[in-house]
Amino acid sequence: MQSEPTATPNKPSKLQYDLIVIGSGPAGYQAAMQAAKLKKSVCIVEKMSQHLGGAWIQTGTIPSKTIRESLDAIHGIKHHAGSKWVERVINDLSTTKLYQRAHKVSADEESLVRRYLQKNKIEVVQGFAEFLDENHVKITNNMGNVSTIRGQVFVVATGSRPRRPTNIPFDGWRIVDSDEVLSLESVPKHMVIYGAGVIGCEYACIFAALGVETVLVDGRDRLLAMSDAEVVKSLEKSMTELGVKIRFKQELKEVSLNGPRVTITLSDDKLDTDVLFFAAGRISNSQNMGLEKIGIKVNDRGIIAVNESFQTSVPHIYAAGDVIGPPALAATSAQQGRFCALHAFATIKSEFPKHFPIGVYTIPELSSVGPTEEQLKDSGVDYVVGRAYYYELARGYIKGDHHGILKLLVERKTHRILGIHIVGEDAANLVHIGLAFMLKDGIANDLINMIFNYPTLAEAYRIAAFNALNKIYPDGKILSPQPC
Repeated sequence: MQSEPTATPNKPSKLQYDLIVIGSGPAGYQAAMQAAKLKKSVCIVEKMSQHLGGAWIQTGTIPSKTIRESLDAIHGIKHHAGSKWVERVINDLSTTKLYQRAHKVSADEESLVRRYLQKNKIEVVQGFAEFLDENHVKITNNMGNVSTIRGQVFVVATGSRPRRPTNIPFDGWRIVDSDEVLSLESVPKHMVIYGAGVIGCEYACIFAALGVETVLVDGRDRLLAMSDAEVVKSLEKSMTELGVKIRFKQELKEVSLNGPRVTITLSDDKLDTDVLFFAAGRISNSQNMGLEKIGIKVNDRGIIAVNESFQTSVPHIYAAGDVIGPPALAATSAQQGRFCALHAFATIKSEFPKHFPIGVYTIPELSSVGPTEEQLKDSGVDYVVGRAYYYELARGYIKGDHHGILKLLVERKTHRILGIHIVGEDAANLVHIGLAFMLKDGIANDLINMIFNYPTLAEAYRIAAFNALNKIYPDGKILSPQPC
């Protein structure tokens, strides 16, 4: 059995490193690993005592997806064993054990990360880093001790935190954000979630699946403003069936505490609830790091500006992950961090992928790659839409998914696949099949000539491709695309 990694030290062992990474989330971790593979000395500075990974491991991605996976599995039985069985399981479910399972998975992931860091001789130092000049940072640990180290190259990968407006009295139990919601001592009977973005939608599904009366509120007129409107509409139907009550075009005017309850004043209504979960926006963690005094500018949300190689205005200081703003995904952040190290030490200038998937871990999942139909219309692109509904897939109706859809956006002249938008079971996995075609400039004709296992959800690609090409060739004689 492998020995557990040593505890995070409170003082760096050297005065100088080839690379100093500030932050241990996916961007910082991957930057450190890549630099270590290039035989560089690396130090990660992490402000959270004895905790690595930030929101990725500790408060967001891993724990929330673990809970979501458990609840999705339980609710997936409904179409096979009936809703009574699901209600019985949910009523008997120990939320303490559910949360403990999430925390254990997080701990296992952190342990794995620590082993890899130790194996690659990457030093981790606990403390808050502040730039003294372009090559030196001061590290103040949680005991107040101060160290100064010099770096040849830096990667700022400090992530982001939930936005907390000053007029909302956050208290950690009646009014919470995404850093606190999984620390609630008990599951409330009623919850209002303000913000219908990715975080709000994911947690709305989690708490509704737990039997919480959940109301999702947003000032806009739809869920997930960045996603394709048609697939979002299908997701909205699934969420409503799960029990989520959705209120659009409702601005948050005032929040007040009344004993154990919270009163929320909206544009044209008032809601009384056990818990308000505020999930509207995030702010990059770039404050108090001394960035301004070395000429690195940040905007009002703390976002650091970088070039295509993720360099700040100081060329040997890079930034990656949530701290540089959208897309702010764990997967894209990891790749950004790796690119920073390659550019700095291997003089490899890699172009960040034009196409990458976005996954939303609602119940069911939503995932996409490429432009939405609305974006293609705005750009004047001549395209056709191919659709495959889960209810017409054998595997789809076996699973009982009535609202799932796989949608292909196909360029009329070239038959190139421009965009893929999926909502339904396993969407975040399925999207990669289409992504592989897009990366190789694949065309819809390739999909109709491909044999898929039957019954599977993946055969939706073939059905959707036929649906698109039949609109171009209504007589059924599907031809090769026209030459450009």
